Amino acid sequence: MKKTICLWALLLIVVSCTNDDNYNDEHGDKAVIPPKGRIIRIMTYNIYGARATSPANAADLDALAEVIRRQDPDFVTLNEVDVFTNRTGKDVHQARDLAAKLGMEWHFSKAIDRDGGEYGDAVLSKHPIIETRSYRLPCAASQPGEDRSLCVIRVEIDGKDLYVASTHLDHLSGDASRLVQANEIRRIRDTELDGDLILAGDLNAIPSSNVIATMTAFLTNVGTIDQYTFPSENPTRKIDYILYAPIGHFGVQNCTVVSRSDQQVDGVDASDHRPVVADIRFQTEEDLPENQE
Repeated sequence: MKKTICLWALLLIVVSCTNDDNYNDEHGDKAVIPPKGRIIRIMTYNIYGARATSPANAADLDALAEVIRRQDPDFVTLNEVDVFTNRTGKDVHQARDLAAKLGMEWHFSKAIDRDGGEYGDAVLSKHPIIETRSYRLPCAASQPGEDRSLCVIRVEIDGKDLYVASTHLDHLSGDASRLVQANEIRRIRDTELDGDLILAGDLNAIPSSNVIATMTAFLTNVGTIDQYTFPSENPTRKIDYILYAPIGHFGVQNCTVVSRSDQQVDGVDASDHRPVVADIRFQTEEDLPENQE
């Protein structure tokens, strides 16, 4: 009986400490250590070509940089990024220039040619980028639209590789092209990105859609179905997501949609989307329970 009571007491202590990420902060350095791993803050943001705060339709990168700076992310996945376009400035490379304002590294992937320049997705990183990749995501033959891209970087966290990817699926009303693109992402994941992955972006699909069912068949979704992101002034649907794989190498600490006040600069929304921010615990092989003594 005494052994049973002791075992139950020990179990309660372990569960308590595991579920409380601030346990050491509250109880001191000598308290039981919670699960290991590095906390990574990732932000996904459809920036609307940096046009939202500019009456002249030119790029206003300062507003976007301020919104991002307030959240202090390790990585930012960006959608609707203009590069040398007529509409937002022939000398403006939005991924490069935003990264410079934030002191981050960057990678841009073109989805399509747009208005004399390029349009696509980007990833910004506080961590040195070891490798970059760009993939084309085609449309369905039955539903011609805009080709999209998968923008991928590889970094090293505590000695282990991590892929961070940004994507923006087709915007048309039907799911046909989004499903083609989601399945192409799965093929790329299965055959070319052999490792830990965080993928984020504007999927132009609500949580109950076949598109999200396809994505969550091989990736784990962060956040809840009622975390609405679009339109920014009064969001009515969730179309911006953060996902990861494999499930055993990550743990979600929190996931929030940035408030409207934090997405405004001088009283104006910096984009037509609200950004999403998540703190995710990334576990290396040495951190995983089966490798602990």
